[in-house]
Amino acid sequence: MINIEINEAKGIAILQPDTLVGLTQADFKEVTDRIDGYLKEHDRLQGLVIIADRFPGWDSLKAFSSHIKLIKDHHKIINRLALVSDSPLLTAAPHLVDHFVNARVRHFGLSDVKEAKTWVTEAELSSGRFVILDEYPDNVVAIRAEGTITRSDYEETLIPLIAQKIKTQGQVKLLYWCGVEFESFTAGAMWDDARFGLMHLGDVSKIAFVTDVEWLRKSMKLFSPIFRMPAQVFHNAEIEDAKQWIIQS
Repeated sequence: MINIEINEAKGIAILQPDTLVGLTQADFKEVTDRIDGYLKEHDRLQGLVIIADRFPGWDSLKAFSSHIKLIKDHHKIINRLALVSDSPLLTAAPHLVDHFVNARVRHFGLSDVKEAKTWVTEAELSSGRFVILDEYPDNVVAIRAEGTITRSDYEETLIPLIAQKIKTQGQVKLLYWCGVEFESFTAGAMWDDARFGLMHLGDVSKIAFVTDVEWLRKSMKLFSPIFRMPAQVFHNAEIEDAKQWIIQS
């Protein structure tokens, strides 16, 4: 069962799975009917809030197919997607939200439901960028993420930068800072991040990740055991410690 609430005044839909045994085809049909009913009177949804401590999965292949169809038919009419969960696996898996490529995506903890609902109703986020940090050795790629990072930020700035460094330096070290200016990633950016990381596991010898954003810290710690290189997470106030750690041999 999926609890569904649509706030027509604010233009947001709130979905909350309420089962541990798998979502059904009927669950997704009900969601589709409710959203389509709203769209008969409105052009699009301002935001979608999904609240889930864990993803219960599907009870059948038909349920899975209905879920995919729901996403395919509606992802273009959603401005913002808020994932509300304390599960680092659910919030860190880019392929779970990659279909929402036209939406801004942000994670919130279960205690921050109110903030998630407020965020999806806000005006458009500021554009993002990667700032390349100076005063690091040639074999270190040091960047700071600001605003909302999109797929184009990866494809136009970070990926070419790292590729060039790998070409000239061989293995490189990466300092990745999501500081106070950072807002969120789009789903496309999350996917590019994961894809590029998997492709270049052998080319990056060390990673320092700096942020106070808790879900990013948890996600990095969750996936760091699969990395082939040392990886350490720092708080924003520890940026100098991160700098010293990443330049060490």
